[in-house]
Amino acid sequence: MNAAIDIWLIPAALTLLLVPLAGACLCYAIGADASARGASGLGWCSFAFVLAPIAVPAYLLYRRRLPARGDSAGRTERWIGAFGIGAIAAYAVGAIVAPPDPISLVIYTIPLIAIFVPLATRVYAPKRRGIST
Repeated sequence: MNAAIDIWLIPAALTLLLVPLAGACLCYAIGADASARGASGLGWCSFAFVLAPIAVPAYLLYRRRLPARGDSAGRTERWIGAFGIGAIAAYAVGAIVAPPDPISLVIYTIPLIAIFVPLATRVYAPKRRGIST
């Protein structure tokens, strides 16, 4: 019985590590984008950290009124932003699709992260009509 518990600790620990890391990456991406557009990067980063479910849609609406970026996002910013967007989207889809228990959420979330993060890198790519514009 203890071996079964130990096997589940690895994906659970991985999920508990990846979700806060993805949230921090998403906050960084929002803050860096806001700063590059002339808005308060620290303010938006803090807002996204405290109230992410409200801040992300609010920033996506607010950034339409901001000027375009002078330079496109750098490679590091794109990778960090793509990981934040992909992992948070994977966690949200996993929470909707998985049965209501934590083990199922872990089972669904980790493969979904492997799918959603590469998809987010395609959306966050420079010179594409998507998040980077």
